[in-house]
This record gives sequence, structure tokens and C-alpha cells, in this order.
Amino acid sequence: MAIVNERIAKDTTNLGPGYCIGHSFFCHIPAWVKPDKTWYQQIIKTEIEPLLKEYWFDDISQAESLIKEVLLAY
Repeated sequence: MAIVNERIAKDTTNLGPGYCIGHSFFCHIPAWVKPDKTWYQQIIKTEIEPLLKEYWFDDISQAESLIKEVLLAY
């Protein structure tokens, strides 16, 4: 996520530091859920991916590149 936030912060034309992704996406883990690779990928696909696609709606290739990068990071 550090790489994603670095790119978000550097995009001062459209985004900037105020758009960085915080830890809250990864904080609430229900008792019945094991925080493993599957859980991580689900958070990325359901929460982070739509957000990045919204951020870079005019440059989907950049959003998809970052999504791929964070999915492989686990």
C-alpha cells in the first residue's frame, strides 16, 4: 500500500496526499475470518480496486497496474 499511496500523493493534479489509503480497510476483521491471503485479496478486490478505478477513471491502465501490484504484494 505504500507504493499506492506514494503514487496517489505524487498525483497532485487530481489527487494528492489527502487521498491516500489508510489502514481502516484492514482493521475490522470479524472473529470468524482468518486474516490470510484470501482475506487480503478480498479487501483489495472489493474495497481498494473500486477506489483506485474511481481515482484514475481517466487512466484505468494506471489503476489496474497498481491493483495488480498490491494483489501480488502478499
